[in-house]
Amino acid sequence: MKIVHISDLHFGMHHEAIINAFLADVSDINPSLTIISGDLTQRAKSAQYKDVQAFIKKLPGSVFTVPGNHDIPLWNIFSRLFHPFALYRTYVHAKLATTFENEEVRLLGVNSVMPYRIKSGQLAPDILTEIDNYFTHPFNGLNILFFHHNFDYMEGMHKPLKNYYQFLTYLKNSNIHMVCTGHLHYANASILKKNNHQPCLVLHAGSLCCQRSKDGINSYYVIEIEHGLGKISWRVFNQATFITSTIHEINFSKRHADLQHSVPLK
Repeated sequence: MKIVHISDLHFGMHHEAIINAFLADVSDINPSLTIISGDLTQRAKSAQYKDVQAFIKKLPGSVFTVPGNHDIPLWNIFSRLFHPFALYRTYVHAKLATTFENEEVRLLGVNSVMPYRIKSGQLAPDILTEIDNYFTHPFNGLNILFFHHNFDYMEGMHKPLKNYYQFLTYLKNSNIHMVCTGHLHYANASILKKNNHQPCLVLHAGSLCCQRSKDGINSYYVIEIEHGLGKISWRVFNQATFITSTIHEINFSKRHADLQHSVPLK
């Protein structure tokens, strides 16, 4: 099963050429699912949301989204406080949470945006309860959670979730195999070792097409899952097309598992 993870599109401050290159690339990959972990727009304008809507309709397979901090009004204080997600609900999805399940994966996307904060995120108590309830029941496939904000600190970048320690404590005792986030415009894959010594893959997607990126790269991830094994290809934009820069492999059923890195043959 193939899953594409993209983030931080920032329509309104995007490279149109990168969008076109991505659409061609993802058409060839033909994933079953595409995860978009927030910041679909630059300033939550109607025109930007219309562009997002048109973009999503061009993607193959099923598409699952959550909002980011850029997806609510910045300057319109009334809208920000009283109906911050109105345009997101109109053009993208009526609900802020999204789910999917088949024999191979169980997916949950949740909202981490706080309208009364500019950049910071939080998983509210009711959302933490929703996450726990969703993943508590036994499942033979992989459990994947996604939201916008990072929950681990990287030097020189935005602070993590306001309640990151609470979430991290939960995650180490959970059934979750993978957490996909964005926000940083910095691609990074790492392993969190849970208290039962099983691995949890933490996948921060870089910005797909924004003109500003912390790592200076526009990129996305392709996740391939088969029988508890994961292969993660980091696809980066190079001049006019996307190429695979790095491949990570992991055995989710193996205790003390680490990421195995390789560079594709030219």
